[in-house]
Amino acid sequence: MRGPRDSTDDMAALIPLRRRPDGAMPGERLSASADDAADTADTAEDGVPDVRRASWVLPTAPSSTSRARRLVRATLRDWAGSADGETPEVAELLVSELIANVLRHGRGEPVLTLLLQDGVLRCEVEDEARVPVRIRDTSPDEEESGRGLLIVESLSRSWGVCPTSRGKAVWFELAVRC
Repeated sequence: MRGPRDSTDDMAALIPLRRRPDGAMPGERLSASADDAADTADTAEDGVPDVRRASWVLPTAPSSTSRARRLVRATLRDWAGSADGETPEVAELLVSELIANVLRHGRGEPVLTLLLQDGVLRCEVEDEARVPVRIRDTSPDEEESGRGLLIVESLSRSWGVCPTSRGKAVWFELAVRC
């Protein structure tokens, strides 16, 4: 199943997403510093965590792309048994594409949020720009840039964009065996 693709310039055409378990909308800024992830786990009646979440506010600097990859890798490793096979590497690649897009085309500090629930890893990158994102139609003769969302679309199980109180959040989901 593929996520929504926004082909209009109108923010209203973006598909809003359901609320997170903590009541926050996807992409809403969480109170976490760049060095201190907000990591939470809600517990079901049987004592097994249902939801894991970590979020970071990253600086508007080129080094944030590699830092985001390291944060994804470390977080998935910390969530023991939460990621297998190629999932960590794919998540790292796709997050770095989204962070690079914010640094190149967005505005403000990117906010990276990872959510793990019911075997689905959701990665969100929020910025302050309200301009919707689109997959570019590129021919093989064009330059190499502009293909990040094509990579996100081809490697994720779904992806999309939603408006937030500060701008927009671009997200993708990957299936994870827990």
